[in-house]
This record gives sequence, C-alpha cells and structure tokens, in this order.
Amino acid sequence: MSTDRSDASLTAAGAVPAGTRVEALLMAELPILRGVRSRHHDHGSAVILAGGRGTRLGALTDEIPKPMLPIDGHPFIEYLVWQLSGFGIGTIIISCGYLGEVIRRYFGDGERWGVEIRYSSEEMPLGTGGATRLAAGLVEDERFLLLNGDSVCEVDCRSLLDAASSDVLGAMTLTRVPEGGRYGTVELAADGRVAAFRQNDPSGGPALVNAGAYALRKELVDLIPVSGPSSLERDVLPRLTGRISGVVSDGFFIDMGLPETYERLRHDPQPLLQAVRRSDHFR
Repeated sequence: MSTDRSDASLTAAGAVPAGTRVEALLMAELPILRGVRSRHHDHGSAVILAGGRGTRLGALTDEIPKPMLPIDGHPFIEYLVWQLSGFGIGTIIISCGYLGEVIRRYFGDGERWGVEIRYSSEEMPLGTGGATRLAAGLVEDERFLLLNGDSVCEVDCRSLLDAASSDVLGAMTLTRVPEGGRYGTVELAADGRVAAFRQNDPSGGPALVNAGAYALRKELVDLIPVSGPSSLERDVLPRLTGRISGVVSDGFFIDMGLPETYERLRHDPQPLLQAVRRSDHFR
C-alpha cells in the first residue's frame, strides 16, 4: 500500500490541516446544526469508542490514534461528531485510550461543534465492553447511542434510539454485505429482534452484519463484566438474543480500520460526507 505520510501529518500536538472542500461544506452547516438542535430540544447522549490501537493500520497509528487519521484534512472521528450533532445529540462522551490526549486537545469541550464533549479514559485496554461500561458512568440519560470510532453507518439516530424501547435492552444497526463469510453475521427474527449471532459464517453469500452503531439502555450496561477487559460483540451481545432490536440500514457503511478502506476514503471522501449529512434535517 502506498502511504502519503504528509496526509497523515497529525501529530501528538493534535494539529490537523484544514481540507478546504470538506471544511467549507461542513463548517457552513454548523449554525444550521445548532439551530436544529435548539428547535428539537433534544439533548440526548452518545458515546464514541475511540481507544483502540489500530494495529491493522501499521505505522499510520504510531503517532496518532486510529480515529484521528485524516480524511480530506479532518480526523475520521470528526465526521461522527458532525453526524451526531446533526441529529440533535447534545452530549458526546469520547472513550479514549491509546494517545487519547491527541483527541482531547483537538476537540476540547466541543463548543466549536455545537455539542458538549466529555472524556472517559481507559488506564488499561478494556475492550469495547469494558470501555462502554466505563464511559456509561458519564451518561445521564437512561438510554444512549454508542458508536465505534472507526466506522460510519448512515442511520437515523432518532429512530435507533426509539428502537431501544422499554421492552428490549437495546437496538443495534445492521447493514447488508454481499459476502458475509469474513464477518460475524446476524440473524433477525420475524418480530425484528436479533435471533442469533454467527461468528465467521463459512457459508458466505449475502448477510446482515453488525454496523457498529447502537442504542443501549442502562440495564444492558449493568450486564457488562465489571472487572477486566471484555468485548461487547463477543462476550455481551451474543448472550442477549431476543432482547435486542435490529435496525437495518441500506445506506453507506464503512470501517476505516483496514488499510484498503482507509485508502478508499482518502481518495474519495464524498460518500462519507454525504452519509453524515444525510438526515431528516437536510432532505
């Protein structure tokens, strides 16, 4: 893979060069995003998991955390912040681990994005389950959104929160892929609840897979092991079949944690930009 080190010029100082094309488009929308939030009076909460080392990306993450890798001059995680702000989410907790100070210095208190940003810090790697439990201690709402900091899924965040109704423990976004063999696949029951998780389904073919965007109730968080690292995907969710709703998204989805997908976004960021802006407020 050919790597342009100048494009990954984020350093531990947290500096990110401005990409004029995306900067103009997204920052021009910021007053609108703030206005939308005030009109809806929706101050929901979200957690972004951004503590991973990103070993699959090799030397690119030696000096900056994976979610801060630049896409057209902006760190990837910034697109998630824009997505959440566009749906009126007022409080965002960023779960930090590896080189978390870079994320803190860049986002500060979140005022520039029209949100309040808080931080949850892992003293040791806790996995997605442990990091979720730790960060949930800063969430004041009874249910909240949870996003992986290295993937974007085009989803209606309000509908996702609504799907985490009082008769389930949470809701998860699913996306369709043409070849499910390399992923852990998910099966839905007729009532829309998750019926089964299958790790690395050898049958291949089209399948529904976990898109890394959830709405969780605090009751689910209480089921995450208290001590030591744990995986939300492997240790927690598979034990909760029948108690989680599935929300299928046919929109854009990408996991930037692989060299080939990161390169794809670097060369064509437009689908990402459209995905985080394509909400009810902009149609």
